[in-house]
Amino acid sequence: MGGVASAEKTPPPSYLVLEKPLSNTTPDYRTGEVTADANYGFDGKKRKERVMVASDAEMQSVKVPQKFRDFCAHHYINFEKCKKDKFPLLYRCHPEKHNLEHCQYEDYLIRMKEYERERRLLHRKQRKEAKNKGGDEE
Repeated sequence: MGGVASAEKTPPPSYLVLEKPLSNTTPDYRTGEVTADANYGFDGKKRKERVMVASDAEMQSVKVPQKFRDFCAHHYINFEKCKKDKFPLLYRCHPEKHNLEHCQYEDYLIRMKEYERERRLLHRKQRKEAKNKGGDEE
């Protein structure tokens, strides 16, 4: 029976770690490489570039954990400062917590929209290449 148990496969983890993208049209999130121009498809309008409000020096001095060092770091700093100032009555920091969570949600939406835009542009590129390849053979 010992041999049978070792022959069984272990269940996959609850999360999936991909070594490579699923297909040619799946953007590689690890490199952050963007294949299309950031203003492509915006008809002469410039997209507003996102900027960090909190500087690296400020985040290091406040000891912001690495997972919170994003575009919402300034809200995290305000929330932690509020928690420190109003310690026993943490419910008074609700507005700061709400601002942090709202910023994180908006950041999530922006990242997902960028991912989807990149995926659609890769699909479009692949369709055009297939169409041109099919037209050249005739």
